Amino acid sequence: MQLVKQAHEFEYRDPHGVDQLARADVWTDRRGERAVLVLWGMDAGTRDERLTLLENARRARLMLAGSLLPFTVPRARLEVLVMRPDRDQADPDEPAPDELAPAKPRALLLP
Repeated sequence: MQLVKQAHEFEYRDPHGVDQLARADVWTDRRGERAVLVLWGMDAGTRDERLTLLENARRARLMLAGSLLPFTVPRARLEVLVMRPDRDQADPDEPAPDELAPAKPRALLLP
């Protein structure tokens, strides 16, 4: 896999109609048949609101399907990986980690 687009900043509209910023990395295989879209910096809600993250990821992917993806990976089978800071291991007394903190995958979704 090779990185073809890194930290692409874009806007998407969340379910409440509010424009949000996020970033995307696009990876593809050498033949351009398979691609992985890595979304990060998205509003993930709290641990109990994981559906917020999934809905935001769907909306972000739809926005990128009309702008970035047709130009970077036009014929690839796309997989979407959503990243967010690792809050499960965080100390509740510590401030929330920022979006550049180490992240771990939360979901592989949206074929």
